[in-house]
Amino acid sequence: MIGIVAASLAAAILLFATEFSTVASVDVASGSCEVIHDTDPALADRCELSGFERNGGSFLLVAALIVVMGVGAGVGGSRPAAVALVAIGAAILLWTLLVDLPVTNETGALGESFEGARAQAGTGLWLELLAGLLAAGAGALRLLAPPPARE
Repeated sequence: MIGIVAASLAAAILLFATEFSTVASVDVASGSCEVIHDTDPALADRCELSGFERNGGSFLLVAALIVVMGVGAGVGGSRPAAVALVAIGAAILLWTLLVDLPVTNETGALGESFEGARAQAGTGLWLELLAGLLAAGAGALRLLAPPPARE
Protein backbone atom coordinates (compact mmCIF):
# COMPACT_ATOMS: atom_id res chain seq x y z
CA MET A 1 0.00 0.00 0.00
CA ILE A 2 1.40 3.33 -1.08
CA GLY A 3 0.05 5.13 2.02
CA ILE A 4 2.10 2.95 4.36
CA VAL A 5 5.29 3.54 2.41
CA ALA A 6 4.58 7.28 2.12
CA ALA A 7 3.87 7.65 5.85
CA SER A 8 7.01 5.66 6.68
CA LEU A 9 9.17 7.77 4.39
CA ALA A 10 7.69 10.96 5.84
CA ALA A 11 8.40 9.69 9.38
CA ALA A 12 11.99 8.85 8.42
CA ILE A 13 12.55 12.25 6.81
CA LEU A 14 11.13 14.06 9.85
CA LEU A 15 13.24 11.98 12.22
CA PHE A 16 16.31 12.70 10.11
CA ALA A 17 15.49 16.43 10.20
CA THR A 18 15.08 16.24 13.99
CA GLU A 19 18.78 15.50 14.40
CA PHE A 20 19.65 18.81 12.74
CA SER A 21 16.88 20.92 14.33
CA THR A 22 16.65 22.66 17.68
CA VAL A 23 14.87 20.47 20.22
CA ALA A 24 15.09 22.92 23.12
CA SER A 25 16.35 26.46 23.55
CA VAL A 26 16.80 29.00 26.28
CA ASP A 27 15.99 32.65 25.70
CA VAL A 28 18.10 34.96 27.82
CA ALA A 29 16.13 38.13 28.46
CA SER A 30 19.10 40.23 29.57
CA GLY A 31 21.37 39.40 26.65
CA SER A 32 21.77 37.34 23.55
CA CYS A 33 23.78 34.17 23.17
CA GLU A 34 26.32 36.09 21.08
CA VAL A 35 27.15 38.24 24.11
CA ILE A 36 27.35 35.16 26.33
CA HIS A 37 29.57 33.45 23.76
CA ASP A 38 32.17 36.20 24.10
CA THR A 39 32.46 35.68 27.86
CA ASP A 40 31.66 31.95 28.31
CA PRO A 41 31.48 29.81 25.12
CA ALA A 42 30.56 26.66 27.04
CA LEU A 43 27.57 28.39 28.59
CA ALA A 44 26.48 29.81 25.23
CA ASP A 45 26.35 26.28 23.82
CA ARG A 46 23.41 25.65 26.14
CA CYS A 47 21.28 28.29 24.37
CA GLU A 48 20.15 25.75 21.80
CA LEU A 49 20.18 21.96 21.98
CA SER A 50 19.94 20.17 18.64
CA GLY A 51 18.55 16.71 18.14
CA PHE A 52 22.08 15.46 17.58
CA GLU A 53 23.15 16.87 20.94
CA ARG A 54 20.14 15.25 22.62
CA ASN A 55 20.18 11.89 20.83
CA GLY A 56 23.75 11.46 19.60
CA GLY A 57 22.70 10.71 16.04
CA SER A 58 20.73 7.59 17.01
CA PHE A 59 17.64 8.87 15.22
CA LEU A 60 19.54 8.65 11.93
CA LEU A 61 19.74 4.88 12.38
CA VAL A 62 16.14 4.68 13.52
CA ALA A 63 15.08 6.64 10.42
CA ALA A 64 16.83 4.06 8.21
CA LEU A 65 15.07 1.26 10.09
CA ILE A 66 11.71 2.98 9.55
CA VAL A 67 12.34 3.09 5.80
CA VAL A 68 13.18 -0.63 5.67
CA MET A 69 10.18 -1.62 7.80
CA GLY A 70 7.90 0.74 5.88
CA VAL A 71 8.84 -0.83 2.56
CA GLY A 72 8.42 -4.30 4.07
CA ALA A 73 5.02 -3.47 5.49
CA GLY A 74 3.79 -1.46 2.51
CA VAL A 75 5.22 -3.20 -0.54
CA GLY A 76 5.75 -6.65 0.94
CA GLY A 77 2.64 -6.66 3.11
CA SER A 78 4.69 -7.90 6.06
CA ARG A 79 2.80 -7.94 9.35
CA PRO A 80 6.01 -8.34 11.42
CA ALA A 81 7.37 -5.20 9.74
CA ALA A 82 4.11 -3.44 10.60
CA VAL A 83 4.43 -4.52 14.24
CA ALA A 84 8.02 -3.21 14.19
CA LEU A 85 6.79 0.15 12.85
CA VAL A 86 4.24 0.43 15.65
CA ALA A 87 6.91 -0.46 18.22
CA ILE A 88 9.42 2.01 16.74
CA GLY A 89 6.78 4.75 16.64
CA ALA A 90 5.81 4.04 20.26
CA ALA A 91 9.46 4.12 21.32
CA ILE A 92 9.98 7.47 19.59
CA LEU A 93 6.86 8.88 21.27
CA LEU A 94 7.99 7.65 24.68
CA TRP A 95 11.46 9.12 24.15
CA THR A 96 9.97 12.42 23.05
CA LEU A 97 7.56 12.70 25.96
CA LEU A 98 9.73 11.27 28.75
CA VAL A 99 13.25 12.38 27.77
CA ASP A 100 13.18 15.36 25.40
CA LEU A 101 10.02 17.16 26.51
CA PRO A 102 11.15 17.71 30.13
CA VAL A 103 14.36 19.38 28.86
CA THR A 104 12.28 22.03 27.11
CA ASN A 105 11.31 23.44 30.52
CA GLU A 106 14.82 23.54 31.99
CA THR A 107 16.98 26.63 31.79
CA GLY A 108 19.95 24.80 33.32
CA ALA A 109 23.15 26.76 33.85
CA LEU A 110 21.77 29.71 31.88
CA GLY A 111 18.90 30.03 34.34
CA GLU A 112 21.35 30.11 37.21
CA SER A 113 23.40 32.85 35.56
CA PHE A 114 20.57 34.93 34.04
CA GLU A 115 17.45 35.68 36.02
CA GLY A 116 15.17 36.26 33.02
CA ALA A 117 16.10 33.04 31.19
CA ARG A 118 13.15 31.15 29.70
CA ALA A 119 13.23 27.64 28.23
CA GLN A 120 11.09 26.58 25.29
CA ALA A 121 10.57 23.71 22.89
CA GLY A 122 12.14 23.94 19.46
CA THR A 123 10.99 22.73 16.07
CA GLY A 124 12.92 19.49 16.46
CA LEU A 125 10.70 18.35 19.32
CA TRP A 126 7.58 18.69 17.17
CA LEU A 127 9.26 16.95 14.22
CA GLU A 128 10.24 14.10 16.53
CA LEU A 129 6.69 13.81 17.89
CA LEU A 130 5.16 13.82 14.42
CA ALA A 131 7.69 11.23 13.18
CA GLY A 132 6.69 8.87 16.01
CA LEU A 133 3.01 9.31 15.23
CA LEU A 134 3.54 8.69 11.51
CA ALA A 135 5.65 5.57 12.07
CA ALA A 136 3.13 4.09 14.51
CA GLY A 137 0.26 5.08 12.23
CA ALA A 138 1.87 3.46 9.18
CA GLY A 139 2.33 0.22 11.08
CA ALA A 140 -1.21 0.33 12.45
CA LEU A 141 -2.59 0.98 8.95
CA ARG A 142 -0.91 -2.18 7.69
CA LEU A 143 -2.15 -4.22 10.66
CA LEU A 144 -5.73 -3.02 10.19
CA ALA A 145 -5.78 -3.52 6.41
CA PRO A 146 -6.82 -6.84 4.92
CA PRO A 147 -3.91 -9.06 3.89
CA PRO A 148 -2.70 -8.50 0.32
CA ALA A 149 -3.97 -10.96 -2.29
CA ARG A 150 -1.41 -13.61 -3.28
CA GLU A 151 -1.05 -14.83 -6.81
